[in-house]
Amino acid sequence: MSTESNESNEKKENFEVIDYDIDDGLSVYDIDDGSSIDETKNMSSDTGKRRRRKRKQQEPFSWKKEILSWVKMLVTAVILAFIITRFIIINANVPTESMEDTIPAKSRIMGLRLTYLFDEPKRGDVVVFEFQFKEDTNYVKRIIGLPGETVYIKNGNVEIYKNGEYVETLAEPYLKEEWKTSNDGYIFEIPEGKYLVLGDNRNNSADARYWYTNYYKTSNNEDRIQCKYEDIFVDEEAILGKVYFTYWPHFSFIKD
Repeated sequence: MSTESNESNEKKENFEVIDYDIDDGLSVYDIDDGSSIDETKNMSSDTGKRRRRKRKQQEPFSWKKEILSWVKMLVTAVILAFIITRFIIINANVPTESMEDTIPAKSRIMGLRLTYLFDEPKRGDVVVFEFQFKEDTNYVKRIIGLPGETVYIKNGNVEIYKNGEYVETLAEPYLKEEWKTSNDGYIFEIPEGKYLVLGDNRNNSADARYWYTNYYKTSNNEDRIQCKYEDIFVDEEAILGKVYFTYWPHFSFIKD
């Protein structure tokens, strides 16, 4: 009997004592220090917050750290701006009337370099490209002819042929005005990998119609350079991106 009584007492001692507070319905677990688990966590959290606030209050203001922080922000902004303008967008100025009324003279345009990363330039696209006759100079024109096509300009119309067969006559609703007859009578046989580009203001645009004669070196004009026929077309690799809108002095989307 005494043995059974001792075992019973040991089992009772091993039981965890739970005291239920009837008033609030919460259970309180007795721990060594007499605090509940939730209370201990809250106290630890509050203590940590107070220590952090105290450290911040004790740290003296440092001009060196402040300047270094601003320098880091400026350097980051410059790097981001370089990446965006060099690899994502195109920001350019159109100083002449060659693309009116689509792009008024002295307008600033915004384009996207990524447009042709997974796609090819299309007829009607207004593009920014590296001008083949002058270094560090970009032009803005509209793509009219595609690689391998033959383009006839006659009677104020642009006719497209492919492999000797008629394809279409372009409607060109974007033209500023009717062509003058003096701007007629051109035939362009476009090599593979190149594009024919013209300005929308056909009566006042320096484009492929005049590049061959204007940039052919002559004895009385040393500023001109020798130009081969294929040079009047824009190489696909020279196309920097597609223009989507003008933003100064007026905002306007570009129509294909």
